[in-house]
Amino acid sequence: MASTITLRLRPLLNAIGAGLSMALCIACGGGGGGTGNATPPVGTTPPVVTPAISVLAGSPTESGEVDGSGTAARFIGPTPLTIDTSGNLYAGASCAIRKITPSGVVSLYAGTYCTGTTQNGFPTAFALAAASGGRLFMTDYGLDVFEVSPTGTTRTVAVLEAPTGGGRGAGIGFGNGLAVDAAGNLIVTTGFGARRLSPSGSYTMLEGAASGEAGLNTYVPERRGVAVDAAGTVYLASYDATILRIDTAGKTTVLAGSSGQSGARDGTGADARFYGIVALALDGQGNLYAAESGLLRDSSGISTRTTLIRKITPAGVVTTIAGKPGVNELQTGALPGSLSLLGGIAVDGKGNLYASSGSTIVKIVLP
Repeated sequence: MASTITLRLRPLLNAIGAGLSMALCIACGGGGGGTGNATPPVGTTPPVVTPAISVLAGSPTESGEVDGSGTAARFIGPTPLTIDTSGNLYAGASCAIRKITPSGVVSLYAGTYCTGTTQNGFPTAFALAAASGGRLFMTDYGLDVFEVSPTGTTRTVAVLEAPTGGGRGAGIGFGNGLAVDAAGNLIVTTGFGARRLSPSGSYTMLEGAASGEAGLNTYVPERRGVAVDAAGTVYLASYDATILRIDTAGKTTVLAGSSGQSGARDGTGADARFYGIVALALDGQGNLYAAESGLLRDSSGISTRTTLIRKITPAGVVTTIAGKPGVNELQTGALPGSLSLLGGIAVDGKGNLYASSGSTIVKIVLP
C-alpha cells in the first residue's frame, strides 16, 4: 500500500519516465536492454565472436583516478556502474562520476576528483542508475538520493529515513541499490528493505521495512543488487540468498535460490545457490545477470572471497558465466576466467556485459 513519504521528492522525477525504453539499474550497477545483435545482410557470414573477458579500461595492478584511454586510465574500485542507451558507461569515483565510452575512453563526467582531506561538495556515489534525457541518479554514503543533470549539476530529490539508534550501525540505512523504471519511478534499496518511489512523492514498500534500528555494532554498507524491466517488474537480491521477482501488483515470487541456503551452485529455481549479490542487470531477452562478491564458506569452515557473474533465465535456470569459486583475482581471456572484487555490472544489449572488477572496467563477451 502506497503511503506518502516524508522524503524531499522534487518534481524533477516527472521528466524521467516516458522516454525510457530499456530496463536500467546500479548497485553498483544498472543494466541495459536491447534486442541483441543485428541480423547480418543476406549472403554474408556473421563474424565469429568468442566469449571472453578483456580489460576495457584501467589496470589490474595499479589504482588511482586518472583519465585516459584503455589501460592508461586508472580507477579506485570496485565502483558502482550503469549504462545509457548509447552504450556509455558511468562509474562512481571520489567526489565525482566518470564516463567510459564503448571504446574505453575515460573522462570526468561530473564533480572533481578529491581525497579524504580535499572534499569538494560533490557526493561520492554508492549506487548509480541511468535515466532518460541524459540524467543519472545516485545515492551517496548517507541518506540522500540525487539527480545528476547532463551538465553535471546535482539536486537532492529524496532523503531516506534515518535508522534509530544511530552510531556505528547507521550505514544500514544507506541507499545501497538503485534502478529507474520506464514510468520514472526510482527503485531504492537499503539494508532494511526496498521501495518503489514515485514522482508524485509516495512510495510502496516492495520488501522489508522503510527503516528500523541500526544497532550498536559497526555496519559496513554493502551494495545490493536490484534491476527493473520495461514492464516494471523488479528483481531484487534478498538478504536470505534468493533472487525475488516482484510484479507491478506487488506479488513476490522467488525466481531462484533457496532461503537461508547460500553457496555458488548452478541449477534451476530452488536448486541454485547464491551469496553476496552486489549488482543485477537485465538484457533485452529478460535474462538477469548477477554479480556476486562475497565470502563463501567451504565444508571445512574456511571463508574465501569469491567473485562470480551468474546468468538467470526467466525460467530460473542459473549458470555461471564468469569467475571461479574461491578465486578473486582478474584473469582475462576465455571464459570463465576469474574476476577481482565486483562493484557494478551493466549489459549493452549487443551481447556484452561490463563489470567494475577491482581497479578495472572489464568487458565480457557473453556466450
